[in-house]
Amino acid sequence: MKIVTIWVNGRFLNRKISGVERVAIEMLNNLAENFLSPEGVYSTNTINFQFKWALEPGTTHSVPQATKGWEIRSIGKRQGHAWEQIDLAQFAPSDWLLNLCNTAPLLRKKQIVFFHDAQVYAIPQNFDWKFKWWYRALFNIAGRRSKVILTNSYFSRKELHQYTHIDLEKIKVIHLGSDHINRISAQFPDEIRLKTHQQPFVLAVSSASPNKNFTAVLQALNHLGDKAPYCVIVGQQYAQVFKTSEHQQVQSDKLIQVGYVSDEVLAGLYQNALCLIYPSFYEGFGLPPLEAMQLSCPVIASNTSSIPEVCGEAVVYCDPHNSKTIAKGIEKLINQASFVSTLKKQSLEHAQQFNWSKSARRLLHILEEQIQN
Repeated sequence: MKIVTIWVNGRFLNRKISGVERVAIEMLNNLAENFLSPEGVYSTNTINFQFKWALEPGTTHSVPQATKGWEIRSIGKRQGHAWEQIDLAQFAPSDWLLNLCNTAPLLRKKQIVFFHDAQVYAIPQNFDWKFKWWYRALFNIAGRRSKVILTNSYFSRKELHQYTHIDLEKIKVIHLGSDHINRISAQFPDEIRLKTHQQPFVLAVSSASPNKNFTAVLQALNHLGDKAPYCVIVGQQYAQVFKTSEHQQVQSDKLIQVGYVSDEVLAGLYQNALCLIYPSFYEGFGLPPLEAMQLSCPVIASNTSSIPEVCGEAVVYCDPHNSKTIAKGIEKLINQASFVSTLKKQSLEHAQQFNWSKSARRLLHILEEQIQN
């Protein structure tokens, strides 16, 4: 029986977990748990697929738990981009390479690359020029040379095709899961409870990108005046990537910025929040709304980009360019208890359609289809 080796690009294991890293970890864990042998083997009638790890030397984080039985190989001596573009690019050229986190060797052909969105084309003003230049090169060069491109929504598929002119049939969609949030032991810190004076609060989750549109949240609070709830903003800062903006410096006595938090605290915030506000101008997918819905937290979300595709009819939509629509959504959730109860039920039912086992099964189907052809 033919054996096909698939090396997983483990460069992401040297980074703090954000959305992109979360996708890789959950997809690989579920792939290993539900479809592979402990050693990482998937068998068909004609082929054995063998999954293995290719890591940078000195990788700081361990591989996902369910994949610990796979062979782990430390490749080369370089780090970062140089490792990926030189050491990994030249390693085992007859084998397949699976890249799940937006980056990949530019010139390798026998590989599959997951591009999560087309933001560097759609909203270039939000990015440092070096970052923008590099990712456009990745999308255009690695995207064309790779056997297949993965992305997380039909919206992103259309965007990638529009900006790069790569054949639409080459771009395959894998919707993401959100059920990982259910496995987390939620914690709600006393510090946040005290800062909100145990009163209702709205939650905003993500990075400091201008695209996340936190200014509109603050404006919505201003529209509500004395009726405004507290607002807790969670997320990492990415000053090295995103341009600074005077709007990010806006302060409010109802605003509580807590920075990066653990998964346990994030789950606790979802469970205790009046709602999650997600007013992004542009998203390739958007995990936080689905995470919130998995924990029956109502969501106010933008009516733009991929968000309607992902959230369906289970959220309150707003116009990200009009903060008054956010304020109206908050008022509705404060004043209409029966509506909130119905929305929580619809949210949970909708979010349960997005699970990582389904995502992993789709990944395996695409791999099988591409490699056997």
